[in-house]
Amino acid sequence: MRILFLHQHYYPETVGTSTRAVEIAEHLVSRGHEVVFVTGQPCHPSTMRSGEVGRRQPRFEVMNGVVVHRVWTFGSGKPDTFWRRMLMYASFMVTGGLKALLVPGPFDLMVAVSPLPNGIAGLWVSRLRRLPLMFDVCDIWPDCAEAVGMLRNRILVALARALEKSVYRRARRIGVVTRGFTGNLVAKGVPRDKVVLLPDWVDLAVYDSTKAPREATRAEFGIQDRFVVSFLGNFGLLMGIEQILETAREVQSRASEILFLFVGKGVCLPMMEQRIREWNLTNVRIIPYQPRAKVPAILAASDALIVTYIKNDITLITTPSKIYEYMASERPIVAGVEGVIREILEEADCGLVSPGRDPGEMAGLILRLRREPELRVRLGRNGRLYAAKHFTFQKVAADYEAALIDCVTCRPGAVVAARSE
Repeated sequence: MRILFLHQHYYPETVGTSTRAVEIAEHLVSRGHEVVFVTGQPCHPSTMRSGEVGRRQPRFEVMNGVVVHRVWTFGSGKPDTFWRRMLMYASFMVTGGLKALLVPGPFDLMVAVSPLPNGIAGLWVSRLRRLPLMFDVCDIWPDCAEAVGMLRNRILVALARALEKSVYRRARRIGVVTRGFTGNLVAKGVPRDKVVLLPDWVDLAVYDSTKAPREATRAEFGIQDRFVVSFLGNFGLLMGIEQILETAREVQSRASEILFLFVGKGVCLPMMEQRIREWNLTNVRIIPYQPRAKVPAILAASDALIVTYIKNDITLITTPSKIYEYMASERPIVAGVEGVIREILEEADCGLVSPGRDPGEMAGLILRLRREPELRVRLGRNGRLYAAKHFTFQKVAADYEAALIDCVTCRPGAVVAARSE
């Protein structure tokens, strides 16, 4: 097949959806397909702030067999706001859409990768070029924008929902990264058989704690004599970071040898530093983002891993990709969560869950893990086995290719047996 992709992030940007798109595109090339990728110049707010990637990338190049066309997209290193984010999305919707319309064909199908503005561009390009459309949904829009307070205007919300419905109706296949998204789309009237579960994945060989330099990493960070509970990733507004700090406060008076290690950055960092001072949390350490290659060793150096989310409609249906890394690292997970994340952890039997996110209860779960090494080993082993069964690249890539083939071969309006869980 000859496949036209549309997504504004691609290598050298390393945001999550970019890495996902690159690996899928290169896999499809390795399978004998031709892939043409229309993307933007680096523009993600985190990329712009860090300066890790220059804006001046080649407008055309072939990368590991993938033909890449880049167009101008608005990007700003200033604080991320609703209108700056919308300008970024809208600019690529126009420039990327025009490029996808004009790039030489023919093609067998088109794949648009969320957010919704990319789906809107994909809708019109697929109509004009008479291509079947697959919409790869990594974020539910406008639900996500509403959940984080980015989108509040009722008129804009109504417009976004109308456009969302149009894209779902036009697409022959809709890929979703978590089972919770399936229920969200079905509730909006999308036929279940149109939705295909295509989750993020984890490289088991990379996240193999038996091969990671655990003791050397513990020595590097000075945590040799501590029971380490780690949180890695974005310190975002949805993450429930304050609950973890309150849990640390509960634990500190009961087990001083337990250390809470935060690795990352995000908008909650000032609040975290303030709470540490106010509550005199000597059992909390924060270190900045580490190189990606170092993450497996940090996970292996931990004794338990923690994840929390505040409760809202989006967090109930979302599964962060770091959960798969946690599971693959063969470490027990302590979670203050509900919804899909809780379902997965309980199905896998790889962690201890506090649905109410109560700091006292979560502290008790951590203390239990500290007391019961056999439990830690069992939960960790279960997590890795579950990740090996459900979240390997080989499995997801095969399902992705099958979804594309279905998209091309099925009659418009026809559906096949659902692959969603």
